[in-house]
Amino acid sequence: MALLSMGGRDSPDDWRQPLHTNPETETDMISAADETEIRQLAVEMEDAWNRHDGDALAEQLTPGADFIHVRGGWLGGREAFRRYIVDRHATQFRNSFHHTTGMTIRPLTPEICVVHLTWTNSGDTDLDGTPRQPREGIQTWIVRRIEGQWLIDVAHNTNIDPNVVGQEYRKPMTIRPMPE
Repeated sequence: MALLSMGGRDSPDDWRQPLHTNPETETDMISAADETEIRQLAVEMEDAWNRHDGDALAEQLTPGADFIHVRGGWLGGREAFRRYIVDRHATQFRNSFHHTTGMTIRPLTPEICVVHLTWTNSGDTDLDGTPRQPREGIQTWIVRRIEGQWLIDVAHNTNIDPNVVGQEYRKPMTIRPMPE
């Protein structure tokens, strides 16, 4: 299977552009247009997060999606995710800024892909209002094409502990810098 990563990119925003180069080979199960649409999910999630729009965040998920957040909570379904994220953006995430720093896409079938994306988050607080330090994380998504639209069906979000997970334990990716 092809692994569509960000390696070898020249521009900081290259993670948004398809790497699809040879649609004739059997390892290329998705088209460049599919890859662009999958990458657009991350763009739309980042934009919705930074507008603190929980409804728009939830619309990127399938109705029956499973989402495990960084604290280990398992949210079953789009509506459970919507309730959780709307509540969090009214409280501890209301001043947060989310930035996607990288993405890889691994097609499993022409309709299903595994996506790994790295991110940074700043401006959020603990539940008691104590400011948090900026943090990094990684999400794993399983995305599915349903009626022509790519949506997140499964997600697992994890904080990266830099005291435990150094660069030697991270898959190389081209990092997208924070906007100024």
